[in-house]
Amino acid sequence: MNRSAREDKVSNAYEYIKNKIVLGEYLPLQDISDMELQKELSMSRTPIREAIQILEKDSFVKIYPRKGTLVGEIDYNLVNAIYEVRLLNEPYIAAQSYRMLGRDWLKKMYDAFENPPQFKNREEYVSYYTKLDDNLHNTIISQSQNSFLKELLNVVADHSNRIRVYCAKVNQNYAHSIEEHLEILDAMIRKDDKEVKENYEKHIKNSWNDTVEFIFPKKRLT
Repeated sequence: MNRSAREDKVSNAYEYIKNKIVLGEYLPLQDISDMELQKELSMSRTPIREAIQILEKDSFVKIYPRKGTLVGEIDYNLVNAIYEVRLLNEPYIAAQSYRMLGRDWLKKMYDAFENPPQFKNREEYVSYYTKLDDNLHNTIISQSQNSFLKELLNVVADHSNRIRVYCAKVNQNYAHSIEEHLEILDAMIRKDDKEVKENYEKHIKNSWNDTVEFIFPKKRLT
């Protein structure tokens, strides 16, 4: 097998396992079976093990030598680390790069947040705004010209998505988050750099506090 084909297999295994973790199909502390993955992915153990090693580096799993691999927990330290990185970087990137997105795209996103379709149930509501949230934040991150920062924030975004999916089990209302996204997009449409940065910071801080309250109700951020 040439190097490119091997790397493709590792990448495919990485994305497959990571997506199951992010979407909650693999639960925290669940054992990950190499043998099951070999059957599901129709590939040998080697690329799967390489993918798992990368997943451990990215804090999605924990490898226990001669014992096995467990899905990583969503613990207090992880949540704080993810939001700290977001708070220190995303508002800056947003203020620096939102003009590259174009007014039409920003207005389209604003309309999508403000005028959603009719939902048949709560699952549709959660799915719609989760995908919209991901699209906005990931598109903003993609505009960064710093390749090192972009690589870091792409991993952070995957963790954020996992946390969002987990919180959706207890978060019954996205109303205030929707309003915060509308404020961010409005500032971008008006080309108010200062407000873009301030509104983005406010949104991340509020999301951070909400996440801690949902997952760790006995703890409070200071």
